[in-house]
Amino acid sequence: MTARARLSVDRQRRRGAIDPQIYGQFVEHVGRAVYGGIFDPDAPGAEEGRRADVLAAVGELRPTVLRWPGGNFASGYHWRDGVGPVEQRPTRHDLAWDAVETNRFGTEELLAFTRAVGAAPYLNLNLSTGTADEALGWLEYTNGTADLPEVLLRRAGPHPEPHGVRLWGLGNENYGWWQHGHSGAAAYAERAREWGKLLRWTDRSVRLVGVGAPDPDWNWTVLSDAGRFIDHLSLHFYWHGNLDDPYHSILAGPLDAERDIEAAWGMCVAAQRKLGLQQPVTLAVDEWGVWAETYRPLVGTLSLDALMRSGFSARSGIDTHFEESYDLKDALAVATWLHVLWRHPEKVTLATQAQMVNVLAPIMVTPHGVVRQTVFHPVAVARGCAGDVAVDAHVATDDATGGMAVLDAAATLDARSGRLHVSMVNRHRDEELEVTLPDLRGRARRITLWHESDAARNTADAPSAVVPRCDDVDLDGALTLPPHSHVSLVLGG
Repeated sequence: MTARARLSVDRQRRRGAIDPQIYGQFVEHVGRAVYGGIFDPDAPGAEEGRRADVLAAVGELRPTVLRWPGGNFASGYHWRDGVGPVEQRPTRHDLAWDAVETNRFGTEELLAFTRAVGAAPYLNLNLSTGTADEALGWLEYTNGTADLPEVLLRRAGPHPEPHGVRLWGLGNENYGWWQHGHSGAAAYAERAREWGKLLRWTDRSVRLVGVGAPDPDWNWTVLSDAGRFIDHLSLHFYWHGNLDDPYHSILAGPLDAERDIEAAWGMCVAAQRKLGLQQPVTLAVDEWGVWAETYRPLVGTLSLDALMRSGFSARSGIDTHFEESYDLKDALAVATWLHVLWRHPEKVTLATQAQMVNVLAPIMVTPHGVVRQTVFHPVAVARGCAGDVAVDAHVATDDATGGMAVLDAAATLDARSGRLHVSMVNRHRDEELEVTLPDLRGRARRITLWHESDAARNTADAPSAVVPRCDDVDLDGALTLPPHSHVSLVLGG
């Protein structure tokens, strides 16, 4: 059988400019994300601890932003431990993940990595066990010019000039019991407001991210009390799926997130009016991704009381390497998520994929080199094809699968060249999809991500099992998509 849908694309109806900061990545000190991931001094040919093959793969993703050092790790991190001569840096017990942190990789190493890949740094402050004075000192260290102790410390290091770090996070998931310094909304909002005020007094150029939650009461409290001093409200989305129907439940995850984005945005606009702000606080989805296989052991095996006593870490018998193996259906969820971002360009202006290397990651380092997992490819294709303006793409279909429309789609336009990019996901696991395209005619480049099996994966033994295939196609009003596939079209420009 063949399912059918109609996709109308109106390049004159622009939804808004797409902020390039939505193409960010995230790296936390957990598992092999840092050590053995973006930092591996013992690897053959490593330059300042950076592997050439990792840099090459990251370069294909072209991240615009890199968030660090966490995540949960940030809630116990003290930046002074990770600056100065490496041999003088202290070793600490990381309580977040029950690990030993050597601090070989710190602020300067992270900023050198961001320069190497062309990304803007996004540093996450410790608003749990840290202090406002400590946060201000880190800001002075990275950006200051006066003869202050922190600035003199930077000048004595490998990069004497100011780094100009603009993006700063005011804590991480402080609403959760798994964080150092877990608090209620009112307590967090008051602290974020005062830290934000002092950070702006120190450097007016900073842009601050306040902690949002999967809780409207929390979000409204933070926006109402701290909204004058934050630029973004963070949301985190992980798609776990379920064992009863892993295929459809994973694909449904981004659509659930889309509804949460719309709800949170309404609060941002309401807070703008309440506080008299010139523009609303926008949303920062600074952790997102599929987290299924390595998540399932975390639920149903331990009671909440036991987890709270021992922590979300190795102390509870949890394997915190979180080295997820992704298949094609997971890549379809990632492609759908990119559609969500393009459909809401005015709402989400910052996003970082969790995480970049080894941990829940598009890039895996193996003894045989680097593997680009299936979830790598929709992001890489988007970075090569997507334009800077979102345009209207309307799906009409009577066919559904797993309670969802069989087709999900979005379109972008390169404002300068006029190049149109159309991205489509056929959600049907078993049927081809005939898409009527009344607005698209002529020669187009087609990029198809597909495999006979929706469970196909890329591994060290078969690193190219699921990769994009490119060809040219003459559009005459219709196009057939393979089952469980992601197809991108590029026209003109």
